[in-house]
Amino acid sequence: MKNKIMNIKGVAVALLCTVLLSLSCKKYLSPEPVSTFDPSFVFGNVPNARAALMGAYFSMAGDFGYGIRVSYYYAHDDDIIMGGGSALDQLRHQEAHYTLVAGNTDIVSTFNQFYAGIERANNCIYYIPKMPQYSETGTSADNVELRRMLGEAYTIRAQYYFELIRLWGNVPEQRTPSAFIPDLFPKRTSRDTIYDHILKDLAIAKNLMPWRTAVTQDERFTKGSAMALRAKVALFAGGYSPDINGVISRPANYLDFYKIARDETWEIMQNRSQHTLAATFKGLFKDVIDAHKSMDPAGELIMQVAMANGTNSDSKIGLQSGTKINGVGGSLGNMLPTYFYQFDSTDVRRDVSFVPFEVVRDVFGRGHASNSIYDGKFRRDWVSSPAFYFSIGVSAGVSTTPASNQSLQNMQLNWPLIRFADVLLMYAEAQNEINNGPDANSYNAFSEVSLRGHNGVAAQVPANPGNKDAFFKLLVKERMLEFGGEGIRKWDLIRWNLLGKALTESKANLAAMAAGTAMVAYTYQAAPPAYCLTANLPKQMYYYQNALAENGQIWANSFYTTTPAVAPLDPTNGNIQLTTTNRVNWFANTNITTTYVNYLGYGFKDGQSQLYPIPQAAIDANVNLKPQNWGY
Repeated sequence: MKNKIMNIKGVAVALLCTVLLSLSCKKYLSPEPVSTFDPSFVFGNVPNARAALMGAYFSMAGDFGYGIRVSYYYAHDDDIIMGGGSALDQLRHQEAHYTLVAGNTDIVSTFNQFYAGIERANNCIYYIPKMPQYSETGTSADNVELRRMLGEAYTIRAQYYFELIRLWGNVPEQRTPSAFIPDLFPKRTSRDTIYDHILKDLAIAKNLMPWRTAVTQDERFTKGSAMALRAKVALFAGGYSPDINGVISRPANYLDFYKIARDETWEIMQNRSQHTLAATFKGLFKDVIDAHKSMDPAGELIMQVAMANGTNSDSKIGLQSGTKINGVGGSLGNMLPTYFYQFDSTDVRRDVSFVPFEVVRDVFGRGHASNSIYDGKFRRDWVSSPAFYFSIGVSAGVSTTPASNQSLQNMQLNWPLIRFADVLLMYAEAQNEINNGPDANSYNAFSEVSLRGHNGVAAQVPANPGNKDAFFKLLVKERMLEFGGEGIRKWDLIRWNLLGKALTESKANLAAMAAGTAMVAYTYQAAPPAYCLTANLPKQMYYYQNALAENGQIWANSFYTTTPAVAPLDPTNGNIQLTTTNRVNWFANTNITTTYVNYLGYGFKDGQSQLYPIPQAAIDANVNLKPQNWGY
């Protein structure tokens, strides 16, 4: 079942193309005059106003939104994924490997697209309360819907500003439609001021919007969305970030922001009929996000970006990342093999987060070496609806046209912004900081996430270490295990002031793994089991000839012991002995150096690389955006 918000967008396309663009910007903060339609028409009735709101959502999707750039290219490198691939020459390599220049044309497109979304949200925020249906002549249903829409517009605008701050730091803040702004060449506003404004906006928004179960189930934002976003923004407002001179610090009153995060997450946690963890980790990604089989009955996806069929509103997630199928896809989602060994052997999240194989002949798994592991949460082979599955052979019963000849940007994989698991771990982090150590509630929130990750086996959940620093390190690791490939880790490391350390230590462990020597525990987070940090790992992994990729049982030997001296037998192929044809290099794999060590965090400079440069095209259009971010 495809989600509903994009159906609304489909109905409103014609109106968006004519009306909404007349209310937004073609260039950076430069309004196009209203001509054919004016605000009295757009906001003259609830359906038109709803279409205007959909236009504000619209700027989140597509290539330069969360369709690939913001969700993927900009969200790495870190200690989970090396983004962009093993090279330095293309724009995506600059964005991932910290060699970015202000003239990069990707970032100006994102900059402009998000400001267009802000303009559309500003129009909704300004005009919806002025509609007669909002307070006077409208029916009760109209009033309720318009109040919800106003709350959504506040939340949408907050999300755009939140992302702009994470990428660029101080940015221009515009809170009214461009038609009412006398100076269209604004200066940059302090990120702290913007954080303060959007925290206040979200406090308003949550009281305007209904809970998830009170309305039709779709991807529109609800009360829980505003609360969860407010918590996340608060943690970033209270976290570390570089200033205009590259000096990294956190505000002196950071605990005030942590209290906001604690209170918002706690309230969500007390409303489990609205939001809770999905029954299984794999089911959330395989069945809900990828296969479109349900609308997330648990409400774990508190906030997500809806994608629709089409270049400007869809996603390349699952194509440029995820499983390679019949030779197509996957290669930009390079998961670090060192990340693989942060998971213990019982953690079910490992085999969801990683795809150390490709799918051949539609259904069979072919093992990959440790320098060619892809992220696994967004997989084309899990997009099981015939309308979305791209196949070579007839075994899938869908198409005999090669995948390379079909349109591959039609899978409509929504991008999760905040899950309930994030709420639990944000609460645990905030309470640990405020309380100067973990109490029962903060540990229980942590353990709920870890328990699902260990398939409900309580004995596998790490014990409460009992002190603030050790529990924080446990949370740093748990967020790594839970959110790999979701565009979260880099930003977490920045707000903790750990990104530089994480890149340095990851590269050292990658070099050790390439050389066949034991890796060491990271200093900034809890250690994995000892059997992950040993030189007695397999130098080669054997895989079965005809094992189905779906069940994951393609491997003939263990990831945690040395390679057997005698090749295993293959029960999928007449029980014959496997040969080197069905073997890939794993530990002591020198290709780890040429793939990862030589490129991960290549140009990282502490104090500079946490922020992108303001796009040169934006500075050329508005000199008041100077000075440029430090180091660029």
